[in-house]
Amino acid sequence: MKRLRNIGRLFTGTPAAVIEDASVILDGEEIAWCGKQRDEPRELMEAVTDEHDCGGGLLTAGLIDAHTHPVYAGDRMAEVAMRSAGASYEEVAKAGGGIRATVSATRAESMAALEEATARRLWSWLEGGATTVEAKTGYHLQREGELDATRMLARLGTRRDLPRIEVTFLAAHALPPDRRARMSTYSKQVSEWCGDAYMAGARFCDVFCDRGYFSVAQSRSILKAAMKERLIPRLHADELERTGGSRLAAELHAVSADHLLRANRGDAIALARAGVVATLAPGTALSIGRLPPVKDLIDAGAVIALGTDHNPGTSGITSMSVVVALAVAVFKMSVERALLAATLGGALSLSRSDRGVVAAHKLADLALWDAEHEGAFAWAYGLKPRVVWLRGTQVFA
Repeated sequence: MKRLRNIGRLFTGTPAAVIEDASVILDGEEIAWCGKQRDEPRELMEAVTDEHDCGGGLLTAGLIDAHTHPVYAGDRMAEVAMRSAGASYEEVAKAGGGIRATVSATRAESMAALEEATARRLWSWLEGGATTVEAKTGYHLQREGELDATRMLARLGTRRDLPRIEVTFLAAHALPPDRRARMSTYSKQVSEWCGDAYMAGARFCDVFCDRGYFSVAQSRSILKAAMKERLIPRLHADELERTGGSRLAAELHAVSADHLLRANRGDAIALARAGVVATLAPGTALSIGRLPPVKDLIDAGAVIALGTDHNPGTSGITSMSVVVALAVAVFKMSVERALLAATLGGALSLSRSDRGVVAAHKLADLALWDAEHEGAFAWAYGLKPRVVWLRGTQVFA
């Protein structure tokens, strides 16, 4: 067993809230005990063979990124500059940019090179204190490419030097840039691929339900097919326009509805009543210039999770520490609420009950921060972890 001692503040994410002058005992890949230092059970202390002095620092559960698109090739910096000059999401797409530009570059890359690049990219999440990352496919938009990307993410998820990976099948990301592609035909094809996606290692199925992408009816059809194949539904909802994605997520009891930049108070209430987590990405909200109804979601009692929405077009963020700071500054969330959204909220967004809090029998995924108080997240804009433990093993320092 290993003891983490001399913890100045332990942000548990549980009703115990913050424990000062704390210690945590790890038993392999799980937490065996946590609480006030010097209150450790004698039988556990007798089994401790290794100790780490936390130097009076702040310890939290490993952060959880609940929305990313890390499997891609190429870059779209030119369109980032276009948007900074006032071009809309749709104008960029019409000029040859957007998702379709990344699809062309990703299809041209070998899967071996893509896997190597994705692994390098995913490692950088540890630098921001994230130990679990939701990762979507969605830049092949053809059957074999999407399934290969699913298998690749599942393989990377077995590596012990990378964050835990939760695989999402997002073949319904956009209309393929193929000459004869039709949205109605393609959405039916995606529905038929869901069983293979599950066998390839996906846990979730996502759909970009929005203006110019998949309609509510098409999204419903795809997600119902996914649910029959044991995939858990989640949804890009009401990001570019309020088209009904939030209400569809509530109807299907999806685990998460993401972005929600055009959602309203009624949508917030519907999501909360249906138990759908609202996964928000402050970096993307800033990029698009529209904020989700955070106060309405909080008032309705909805669970909020946070994500980087890392993708090649609108968000290059890989640090969940930065996302916490942005949630405080942009969404006006308290530091405590933002940290809960980046830990426990993320776990709920991923339908995982074994992580996101510091408590006995939870996973030993932890981050020791270069700070003595959680308020530093809102001050540093990219607070660095001193140490990250993943599966009870130190993987970043």
